[in-house]
Amino acid sequence: MSNYAINLPGLNLEKSPPELTHRDPGRGEAWWWLALPILMALVIIGIAQIAPVWYQNYMHPEGYGVLELLHFFVPIGALIIALNLLSNQLVREHRLLTVFIALAALACFYIAGEEMSWGQHFFHWQTPEYWSELNRQDETNLHNTYAIFDKTPRLILEIGILVGGIILPLLALKNSEITEIDWAVFFPPITIMPVALTAAFFKLTAFSNSELGISGLVPRPSEVTETFLYLFLLYYMIMFARRVSLMRD
Repeated sequence: MSNYAINLPGLNLEKSPPELTHRDPGRGEAWWWLALPILMALVIIGIAQIAPVWYQNYMHPEGYGVLELLHFFVPIGALIIALNLLSNQLVREHRLLTVFIALAALACFYIAGEEMSWGQHFFHWQTPEYWSELNRQDETNLHNTYAIFDKTPRLILEIGILVGGIILPLLALKNSEITEIDWAVFFPPITIMPVALTAAFFKLTAFSNSELGISGLVPRPSEVTETFLYLFLLYYMIMFARRVSLMRD
């Protein structure tokens, strides 16, 4: 019989998943995992409704709009956490942790780079003519070329947030045994639900706007949806890093 509480391919730990959730955020930290996403959503909606011209001029512009900058700096924050975890000796000793966090880092790097067209929005270089023929927005990025670089990664992220940020936490509330299986060490805690639900709310708003022609609370709601999708990644990396800190205590 194994001496490990968690015994997965490439991950053997003496502590069980419930023992690694002690540093998951609780009520005392509700200011950031609960209040912040709700407040951000209300502020964005409020500006769009009260000052639509200001919203159009300062929230959306490519490269320097508030939302565009969040789309860069939020995944960069998640990337920094992931890179810091990769420098952790315990992470390097366990192949599964290394692969998982490396994939998270790669995803965050890709998102941040693509959102700023790999620096074009900051430094304003001209798009090469051959690339302009491929890119529908005349930018030096991949996500405006083929759907596999845009819709596919976004769909994977959206499904991951739906399952990991909403369905699994709800199932765990109903059946606590879910939190005891080995893979539960990777499951987001219930406190990630507010940001996941906020992303889902704006996703539904974007769908009703594009597919049903229903005017939303904000213009271009898909841009706001991305903001909360990326905020989910940052929140998850914060919460996961706190679990890693307990793995050897």
